[in-house]
Amino acid sequence: MPDANTLETKVPSGLVEALWAETEAACQRVYRADRATPCEAVLLPDGRTLWLKREDTSRVHSYKWRGAFNKLACLIEQGFSGTVVAASAGNHAQGVALAAQKMQVRAVIYMPRTTPLLKQEAVRRLGGSWVEIRLVGDRYDQAAHAAKEFVSANNCEYLHPFDDLQVIAGQATMATEIETHVVPNLVLLEIGGGGMAAGVAAVVRRRFPLAKIIGVEVVGQNSMQQSLRAGQLVTLPHVTRFCDGTAVATPGNLTFSLCQELLDDVWIVDERQVCTAIEWLWNETRTVVEPSAGIGVAAALATDRHAGFFDEEIHSAYQGLGLQENAALLTVLSGANVDFLTLPLIARKGRLSPKERRYYCFEIPERSGTLISLLDQFLSDINIIDFQYGKTDTKRAFPVIGVEAFPLELAQLEAKLARSPLHFQAVTNATAVEYRVVPFQPSLANLPIFATVEFPDRPGALSEFMREIVGLTNVCYFNYTETGQSIEQALMGFEFVDAAQRASFQQAVADLGVSFQSLPSHTIAGLSV
Repeated sequence: MPDANTLETKVPSGLVEALWAETEAACQRVYRADRATPCEAVLLPDGRTLWLKREDTSRVHSYKWRGAFNKLACLIEQGFSGTVVAASAGNHAQGVALAAQKMQVRAVIYMPRTTPLLKQEAVRRLGGSWVEIRLVGDRYDQAAHAAKEFVSANNCEYLHPFDDLQVIAGQATMATEIETHVVPNLVLLEIGGGGMAAGVAAVVRRRFPLAKIIGVEVVGQNSMQQSLRAGQLVTLPHVTRFCDGTAVATPGNLTFSLCQELLDDVWIVDERQVCTAIEWLWNETRTVVEPSAGIGVAAALATDRHAGFFDEEIHSAYQGLGLQENAALLTVLSGANVDFLTLPLIARKGRLSPKERRYYCFEIPERSGTLISLLDQFLSDINIIDFQYGKTDTKRAFPVIGVEAFPLELAQLEAKLARSPLHFQAVTNATAVEYRVVPFQPSLANLPIFATVEFPDRPGALSEFMREIVGLTNVCYFNYTETGQSIEQALMGFEFVDAAQRASFQQAVADLGVSFQSLPSHTIAGLSV
């Protein structure tokens, strides 16, 4: 971190002391809204203890109730009796709603139109008749602009999500609950706008002066790191949104100044590390958190040389801290307000296994038997986790097959493919593959049957089914991705030379006893190129 004395933006004199005083006062207010949250220990693979501050267990399933309640309580103590206004797409909105309902203050909350209905309903449930939701724009900054315009026109109070000393002090109260559980040696704090990191760091610095305090951001969201390096606020031109709770383009003025003085460093993790951390948390504790809440855990795992978590840059920074081998680590599980539909994406991105996933596009003749020949010749001993194919040409087929294996096995597969006359190319991370764009021209399929086919989740099961039907049909459509269930399901299309072959195929499938649920052809028509 830069020397604070060399930075253009000076830390305001007495700011940390003012925050300590505000935090002590906040401790007398916030527990009227909710209880203290627990601190639980989990062992990292190398045996060190990682303490988890479980803010995900609060009534609003995040820490945001603390700052919102403290700020609103302060306003009421000062004689305020009007309307408060906030802008948020998630956790801050729920915190404001809870505070407004508890203190019976009218709140107008601006949310982007893209806010999931689940989060809108949570705000209504927590705030009841005291809260009005206004949906404006498609992005947070558009909603925030509308909220501030409303404040100016109506003489209301704006509850900032992070850049307010009393909001920061409210978030800081979580750190006052730590010392009954642990004396941390290293504290890892995820950063969005910086309110939680600044507040917790202030308390930790006072109560545990020997502890190292590290902010953690995600690639594409590291506005605080860049600001601290530049010595002034930096606005990112683009912010990644997967970790939506920390997607902030510009840190706050106060939070920047506090982090400038209180943090020892800022580390960066990527989205894959975050998803892996969430998967690891589930396996170890059966806890599911939102992406932003996995950032600190990801950094903790990245310091560990065991089980494939190791990150060279972070481990080097960790070593430079000079901590003892049995150092106690602490991070905050900041929230669990994850959209259910996001979970499959987290599962795909996070891979605890040392195995790797790769995707290949093959060019093979468009005729019966060539697909099973490809599987038997090159992929019989490897786990197929994805299959994307639709008929687009009468002579050539271009199936995309995803496999999972150890790096050595993948190297051997690619060497074998390279020695063969088979045309193929690696398409891992290709946009069309990632978004499962399966080109298909239904008009090229002759007398087709489309069906969902079930088979056991084990290597070779899919090939066995294909081998049973070879010669009876030509596969014209194939859409399968591994789900991890004991029984997997694929959407497949089969075409035939004539009606007699079609009838023979149907009888053969019935004799096999596989689960084969035919679908109307018109349900597939929309998949055309």
